[in-house]
Amino acid sequence: MPLVTVEEGILKGAVCEEGDTTYIAFKGIPYAKPPIGNLRFKAPEPPEAWTGERDATQHGPVCPQYNERLDCIEEGSEDCLYLNIFTKTLDPLTPRPVMVWIHGGGFYTGSGNSDYYGPEFLIKHDVILVTFNYRLEVLGFLCLDNEEVPGNAGLKDQVAALRWVKKNISRFGGDSDNITLFGCSAGAAAVSYHLVSKMSRGLFNKAICQSGVCLNEWSYNLYPRERAFQLARQLGKETNEPSELLQFFRELPTSSLVKIELPILQVENYDLADNILFGPVIEKSHLNIEKFLTESPVELVINGSIANVPIIVGYTSGEGIEISRKLPQLLSFLARTGAVVPRELKFKLTREELKDVDKKIRNRYFSYKEITENLLQEVTDLESDNLFIYNIIRYARYHDLYCSKPVFLYKFTAETERNYYKKYYKMESVRGVCHADELPYLFDVKCLDIQMSDKSRIIVNNLGKLWTNFAKTGNPTPTTDLEPWKPFKDEERNVYIIGQDLKCTEGEDAKNIQLWEEIYGEIVLQCQCPV
Repeated sequence: MPLVTVEEGILKGAVCEEGDTTYIAFKGIPYAKPPIGNLRFKAPEPPEAWTGERDATQHGPVCPQYNERLDCIEEGSEDCLYLNIFTKTLDPLTPRPVMVWIHGGGFYTGSGNSDYYGPEFLIKHDVILVTFNYRLEVLGFLCLDNEEVPGNAGLKDQVAALRWVKKNISRFGGDSDNITLFGCSAGAAAVSYHLVSKMSRGLFNKAICQSGVCLNEWSYNLYPRERAFQLARQLGKETNEPSELLQFFRELPTSSLVKIELPILQVENYDLADNILFGPVIEKSHLNIEKFLTESPVELVINGSIANVPIIVGYTSGEGIEISRKLPQLLSFLARTGAVVPRELKFKLTREELKDVDKKIRNRYFSYKEITENLLQEVTDLESDNLFIYNIIRYARYHDLYCSKPVFLYKFTAETERNYYKKYYKMESVRGVCHADELPYLFDVKCLDIQMSDKSRIIVNNLGKLWTNFAKTGNPTPTTDLEPWKPFKDEERNVYIIGQDLKCTEGEDAKNIQLWEEIYGEIVLQCQCPV
């Protein structure tokens, strides 16, 4: 049994064999004090020491949640702040690059467990992989706008995990000065939050955002306090006092805080993005606590408050399948004037301007036709651009504007038997790769029946090389064995197409992106305050 001594004590790991890969795993390592009792909803506190050897051969509990992948409630435990480390050796000739994965799941589901995020595909490229759990939904993102519950506990959990990794990873053979954060969907948005949060500065050296950034409107909540009181009323508590509300929430069983469903808020600019009920928020700046985020992510990015590190950002070719799969339930919403206009703009436009922008978007995507279930492809294309792609490219533009380190942009187009979600959603008639369907090419997914053909193995190897090359060097194609990937520049919009083959092209999806730049009024960016 491999042993490693960290700051809190001795860990006993396990040697694992999967196919032709042998590696060492340390699982269920506590990176913070259990957030239970009076620590429920609070920022994480440092982990406690232990005596003797701690068994690190099994994953720690997951955060209580509705597991959307398996369609079941996972009871888990509020004592869920654990991380996992996977490596081929504890004694490399030189310290190995570290890749820290932040799982997605809309801030309400998911974990870092290896039944889904199996490490084999990545660690064979001689990197160390770290995964972890963080608090979700109400437990991780309740916000009362006060010092007791300012919000963003789940993001502060992530900071605590990064601090632990920075402090201890060298004892596992890792390079504490070469840490790459990466994630998909909500996990990618979280990665980009760490790029703009002062709380995370110095804890990592590179970043990869797959299908999400903090500019995507679903990544932040505008009405957290309203949602908190709305939930209390639904659970039988009528009060206007935050302290009374907190006491009520602290005494609730965990099961009452999982798989929350609430009515639509009666607000003027309600949007699809508001369907994520509990997520990242803008904390009140006057609060006397360590804060993760006190300004709008849009303002932070536009003003250049971005960590100057190399990044990869990108998207799948059919992101909007994640939305259009629920088209029958969305028809009444999409019929409203302004429904296709981004939430960010609804707060800036007059009523007449809103109508004009709404018409312009509907003309481009629907040729003025009424939206029905027959327009599945058109709705997919709209929501791909509106809720995902435009703001991902927009983020790349601002990174290029303010940062001296490169940004690499990709579009994932590969489709094989490993594209699980498109089939699961029964959306095979729609063009494009579904949101999160690149994950089975990065990780050995064991909890789902996903096959591996010779065709998909090529994509797995290519994607693993690109991501680990970037983790090692800051360049995804430092040698000539892969098609060169040129950095994205605002004046030279290189996009790396990741399909069965690899190709670097310029101006991918330019026609639609230009429309959104006109709508947002950001055709030309002007640098004001470089990092």
